[in-house]
Amino acid sequence: MRMSSRFVLEGSVLALLIAGASCTKPSINNGTSTGGSSGTSTGGQTGATGGSTGSGGANATGTGGSSTTGTGGSSTIGSGGSSTTGTGGSSATGATGGVTGTGGSTIGGTGGAGGEIVQKECATKTKLTNPAFMNFENYDGTVTVDKYATAFGGATINTGTAYAGIYSFGDGSTTPTLSIMAGHPPSNWAASQSVSQASAWGMGGGVWMGCADASSYKGISFWVRGSSGTGTFSFDLNMESTTPPDATNSAGGGTCPGTTDTCKGPAKDGIPLTSDWTQVQLLWSDFAPGISGTTSVIPDGNDITGLLWNVPLAFHLDPTVPADAAGPYIAIPGNLLINVDDISFIQ
Repeated sequence: MRMSSRFVLEGSVLALLIAGASCTKPSINNGTSTGGSSGTSTGGQTGATGGSTGSGGANATGTGGSSTTGTGGSSTIGSGGSSTTGTGGSSATGATGGVTGTGGSTIGGTGGAGGEIVQKECATKTKLTNPAFMNFENYDGTVTVDKYATAFGGATINTGTAYAGIYSFGDGSTTPTLSIMAGHPPSNWAASQSVSQASAWGMGGGVWMGCADASSYKGISFWVRGSSGTGTFSFDLNMESTTPPDATNSAGGGTCPGTTDTCKGPAKDGIPLTSDWTQVQLLWSDFAPGISGTTSVIPDGNDITGLLWNVPLAFHLDPTVPADAAGPYIAIPGNLLINVDDISFIQ
């Protein structure tokens, strides 16, 4: 713990305070249907798939749909069309040929219904070929900041098939404001986060994004200005390996086998934050390693799933505690601000 005229809460203690804070980014859905095919199903052996004749799912005509012929289309004769009886042509009885009708889907009709595929964050990954990542210049002022998103991974900035946006969270004492405001000149726009009289530990925010492979670059760069209780802020990398599985479906999320205390992304603490626009350039080697359970994670630009900043308050010793005591520390309430612009990767 570093102490001066006012006492400052350093990285490890601050990490404990913000461990409970989290943000959920949009899930990734490839849109692939798990609902069944358009002619085959578990809904009927003869009738749902229809061997020769029948309207319960046959390829030709008739009212029953067995593999032979007849009015009903059973394997012998009849008007029901199943291997037993009925008018629908299922493998038992019924008129629907499986579940709901012609085509014999296992879910909802011909072809089956679609479904979401849950997968790990980096099951789909974008290889970055353009160092410019996010500059907010495609913002048109017509949507609220929580609905702003931009593409990345294309040949030019704000293009591609993967997407990213910004988010914000507070310390529970008051809610920060997230907006898009005037950027670093000549930029028109930048992300801006502010809070008045936070009193627990500060505020945080960042960039949610599809999984990116930026391993062909040396690090990350951005422009920043603002104010914090310590005159500094921290910047973290979210990675698949340092993110736990999805709490509601372990097939999704990250692959970290630990807990919130042992799943932490690589971080750079103590970055100066002033009222003037300043360019921050961080090499991958500048980040303290993250942790995945019991395994150290050294970043190289691959498997990045998000960017995170934390803007802290200053702390001092409780004046009611004797001077020679080691604590406890109390936050000094204050106003906090951070503006972030022109995020890119270092070549």
